[in-house]
Amino acid sequence: MKPPLDTLNLMIALGIIVGAIQCFFGYRLFKFILGLVGFILGGVLAGGIAYSASNNEPIVGVLAGLVGGFVGAGLLVSLYFVGIFLFGALLGGVLGAVLFSAAGSPPEPIVLLVVAITGGVLALIFQRIMIILSTAFSGAWNVVAGIACITTGAANPADIEQLLRPGGTQFFVIVLGWLVLGTMGAMYQFRSDRATKAATDSQSGNPL
Repeated sequence: MKPPLDTLNLMIALGIIVGAIQCFFGYRLFKFILGLVGFILGGVLAGGIAYSASNNEPIVGVLAGLVGGFVGAGLLVSLYFVGIFLFGALLGGVLGAVLFSAAGSPPEPIVLLVVAITGGVLALIFQRIMIILSTAFSGAWNVVAGIACITTGAANPADIEQLLRPGGTQFFVIVLGWLVLGTMGAMYQFRSDRATKAATDSQSGNPL
């Protein structure tokens, strides 16, 4: 059953806010973002299973979702390098999906998997750079996709898939907005990180 429109819009609005924070402050707040992602994933998984197993009892689903959320948050924060890999893989997967859409061909699961794994491995090797890039562009995607859903009335995966089909102005606006916002977020994070390091070195008396 599809959630009410007001609830759906609220969820999308929250996604836009979280995406904006992730886009511009992802590196500085990375552990918090890992915990938030773990909470959402664990809560949705545990809540969905409990809701189905309890013959659609909402209170059971909510309680199980809260427990699962806290467990998921704790696990993802403690497994720090797994979180880094996942964010790098997410960046690779989004980039691959956009490239397939731009080429006008359906995504190849094997190719997307390879690209995602490559992104995850690169994130583990070049942690600072990849954390900034992955949080900036994945956060930008949440913002742009959320705004597109609200302004066009897209309320389900089929509607969103329609928006991402090349050949129309919507596709190019979404991709261009994603690239511009992601680049702005990455540049801000790199500049902010350099300023923080410079201030720390100055206070400790170390040369820049």
